[in-house]
Amino acid sequence: MNLLTYLPSLASGIATTLALTALSFAVGAVIALPVAMARSSRFRGLRLLAGGYIELVRGIPPIAWLFVLFFGLNQFQIRLNSFTAAVIGLGIISAGYIAEIYRAGFNAVPPGQREAASALSLSSRTTFGTVVAPQALITVLPLAIAYFIGLLKDSAVASVIGVQDITTIAVSLSKRSLDSLTIFLAAGAVYLLISIPVAILGSWIGDRVAQKWGARHAR
Repeated sequence: MNLLTYLPSLASGIATTLALTALSFAVGAVIALPVAMARSSRFRGLRLLAGGYIELVRGIPPIAWLFVLFFGLNQFQIRLNSFTAAVIGLGIISAGYIAEIYRAGFNAVPPGQREAASALSLSSRTTFGTVVAPQALITVLPLAIAYFIGLLKDSAVASVIGVQDITTIAVSLSKRSLDSLTIFLAAGAVYLLISIPVAILGSWIGDRVAQKWGARHAR
């Protein structure tokens, strides 16, 4: 059958997919900041703790995290719905990757910038907010956008715990049809149609930020 036959049904999962991706990314972005700062700390204990967290969340398959949160916590009388469990699970995983993105941004700021801020007797908070963060943002933003697009596709794993996203709908349709190949090709097309505008928007935002701080992304 024609791909267009299945697009309306698959499109009904777009909102859930986007919401899951955006919320998971937001959770990860918040958690990642203290992790990245600890990873760059002069205290070895904090560096080891942050490094251990990053390796832990990135070393365990996402599906295992989702099963632990959705099924495993039930034995402790903690019941999460599938969407909440997916957001928390993917958010925890995202934090490990985004923390390394943040760290790359921090390391890209020339040490002389911090030394100049120290010479001007700026506080640590002021130095971070007005000197380090704006310059790091130019490095962080394109990497974060690329990760967001990857997370958009990886969010399909949430279908295993029943989140009604694009993949779950595709699986449901395939069980009622003998045309599974067309259905999953259509699902892939939907993911592609979402990813392209996100990439274009992200590139535009990245260019505007780079221009604001007197630099442009290397093409």
